[in-house]
Amino acid sequence: MKFSRAAWVAFVCLILLASRPDAQQAAPTDIKEFLKKVRANLQLDNDLQTQYTYLERRADVRVSKLGKVTIGPKRTFEVYPSGKPGKTYKRLIEVDGQRLSEAELQRRDEEHRQAVLAQYEKEQNESAADKEKRLKKDADEQREQREVVDDGFAVYDIALVGQEVQDGCQMTVAQLTPRPNAQTRTEYGGYFKKFKGRAWVCQDDYQVARIEMEAIDDITIGWGLLGRVHEGSKFTFTRKKVNGEIWLPAEAKFEASGRTLMFRKFQLFTVTSYSDYKKFNVNTSVTYGDHPKEDP
Repeated sequence: MKFSRAAWVAFVCLILLASRPDAQQAAPTDIKEFLKKVRANLQLDNDLQTQYTYLERRADVRVSKLGKVTIGPKRTFEVYPSGKPGKTYKRLIEVDGQRLSEAELQRRDEEHRQAVLAQYEKEQNESAADKEKRLKKDADEQREQREVVDDGFAVYDIALVGQEVQDGCQMTVAQLTPRPNAQTRTEYGGYFKKFKGRAWVCQDDYQVARIEMEAIDDITIGWGLLGRVHEGSKFTFTRKKVNGEIWLPAEAKFEASGRTLMFRKFQLFTVTSYSDYKKFNVNTSVTYGDHPKEDP
């Protein structure tokens, strides 16, 4: 089961912006048009995120064929964006605090460059049918993202419950309560019903600064045969304002317990951090390419 950071942020941003305290002051005459503008602004925010390089530090969760859950080594990546979704290059530079040798970095960079060239060559010579298939896959992924946002609207009842100051910003605190009988279209929509939470929204620009979600019921995977994540498992996502101009991911935490293959118990806590944001220099694409793949 995957938890998409982008999906969580997207649907919470949209819901909270639609519920913003000064919405009556704006007095939109057409709520559909109002929400359409909100979505357009959110897409612009996503586009801006692709204009930065940054460091990502994480330890991946691994599940063996026998269902044993372990946490991998702490790895640090230099992240180089791409205009194509899912094609960002994550350049592994450290493992457990030890930097990779220059020879190993060069080997990986060359391997990546060759993959970029191969993908470019493939796309240049693909048949009309293959191109149509590739474009359809991209379109299907974009459609699913929109449906995830729609499911967020359908699932969550939003209540504005307070005001707090965090990082020098006045925050509006919103409570997210799932409607158990809400009709959804995506796999994520089903997961949303299993979580309650809160979101903190900066009043300066109505950007989501923090999300805290907690499972209110067990979450089964593969009808419970593959695994089960227990009630009480938590997910926290934090964003920071970078260079005083844009909110970008800062930290994601996942704390969970459960079982795999019905009998193996697990308990885990992982933290992924994002830092050192810098404006992306397009000249870097000469080295890392426009069609990169993520480090496995």
